[in-house]
Amino acid sequence: MSCTTTKVGTNLIDTEMSEVPHTLPDARTICSFYLEGRCRFGEKCHNVHPAGVVPTRVTKPKSVVKREPQENNDKKPPLKTAGDVRKRIQWDPDLPKEHFTVGYLDRFTGVVEKPFTAFTWEHLSMVDLDQLAVPQHRIQYYKYKDVKVWDKRERLDLVFGSAGGNSTIREVIQRVEEELAENMCVSDDPDYGNNLQIEGT
Repeated sequence: MSCTTTKVGTNLIDTEMSEVPHTLPDARTICSFYLEGRCRFGEKCHNVHPAGVVPTRVTKPKSVVKREPQENNDKKPPLKTAGDVRKRIQWDPDLPKEHFTVGYLDRFTGVVEKPFTAFTWEHLSMVDLDQLAVPQHRIQYYKYKDVKVWDKRERLDLVFGSAGGNSTIREVIQRVEEELAENMCVSDDPDYGNNLQIEGT
């Protein structure tokens, strides 16, 4: 009895298996890369490449090549900052600080000139209210006596010779002192006034 049942059960299983459609290959996913024309596996692809479907070739957008900016030959050379000039005047023992003047931008009255020695060159957070101190970005120019040796707007630097300048502060001081000495000699000449009258007539 058991053998017959087993045989019948086996027949039933065979009948059911024969009725199951062979859909396993069709159940695979259609290759989306094939449809776009860029499947690189070909016949070895695990997904379906449907027959009769002409894949559309997807063109990749052209990559934008970043070009390095060409060097501009007209680029201006850098200018030393007001802080650089301040440190040079402050710490160079050969520079007479008492002969330097600072022109700075006051928020109410415009550009104001004060002697270099009148300023407190410490950090602004350490300065008392009765001390003169300004942020260095408000410094517009420096003078040695009456000669400008650094000017932010004019890009003038006769302290370090930056921004295309050919002179340095020692050369400027020597030239200014020589000119002042010549003027003093001329003014001390007793015939100086007579020469002016003769030239005027």
